[in-house]
Amino acid sequence: MVIVPDPECWLSEHVEVRDSPIQGSGLFARVDIARGTPVARLGGRLVSNAELQRLFDEAGAGTYVDTVSVHDDVNLVLPSGSANHWGNHSCEPTLWWTDPYTLQARFDIVAGTELTVDYGALTDDPYFEMECRCGATFCRGEVTGLDWQRPELQTAYGDHWVPVLRERIRADAQP
Repeated sequence: MVIVPDPECWLSEHVEVRDSPIQGSGLFARVDIARGTPVARLGGRLVSNAELQRLFDEAGAGTYVDTVSVHDDVNLVLPSGSANHWGNHSCEPTLWWTDPYTLQARFDIVAGTELTVDYGALTDDPYFEMECRCGATFCRGEVTGLDWQRPELQTAYGDHWVPVLRERIRADAQP
């Protein structure tokens, strides 16, 4: 069952956009944030894979379209202009998924820390590939739409994946 998202995104008032050492601008904690605190809720509109491909084609090279895999052939496209757009990837993310659209603090976060998510935990697009320059100790060097298949990430994130990936991981674990 697919839960329909709110049309707009929500971002905690304790988050601000600043220059990022990872890439361009990023989201940063303005205050200390306790483990488990909701930090962002994504919203937008749901589209099929075919519609998403049309959006990518229309946007052209060099234009980023914020998307999250929601279910088989269902993707969330975030509204343009959302501050959530500035969330950067890290191979050691500070945020992780708690439900289809909500990100929470993975651990206690100190004020001034960049708030990041692992892009490999939010997409199943087999064509998605991105060079990674996150600088994390265990940086993978590349993020792909197949990272959900990596056993070390499955262990590290447990159930903290977008639901479509969590369901696939559980199904693959069945004898």
